[in-house]
Amino acid sequence: MVKFPYREEGNPPILRPTVDVRLACPPNGEWTTRALIDSGSPLTVFDRGVAEALSINIGGFGADRGTIALLGQTRTVQFEYVELSLPNYPGNSWEARVAFVTDRTFQMPFQGILGAEGFLNKFVVTFHAYENFFLVEHPDDWNIRNG
Repeated sequence: MVKFPYREEGNPPILRPTVDVRLACPPNGEWTTRALIDSGSPLTVFDRGVAEALSINIGGFGADRGTIALLGQTRTVQFEYVELSLPNYPGNSWEARVAFVTDRTFQMPFQGILGAEGFLNKFVVTFHAYENFFLVEHPDDWNIRNG
């Protein structure tokens, strides 16, 4: 289990549950960025800048594309399988299908959203907003602690 502080994000700054996350797309490369843990998001989503940093060919022939509702608008995304890890939670990495927003102009205060598919289906996250922290742990560890 790892304890993370809520961090100030956006303008004006708001305390949010964000973590540093590393994405790897061999043989293209790796990228570490900040992502919001969002229990209301059905998917894990990153902006186009992350896809470009990983040398993912957005819009290429045969790409797995779709649309999602995000921040009040319908956005076109491209789905890719990447390896994710949390640098502050060593020894944990997993493959996940994530959505990359294809619009170059789309921006958030962080580059990603960690949602149900791709993150929350891998970990138990306990939010403690009153004290401005959250816990991330493996489901097996949570089950041992809580019987």
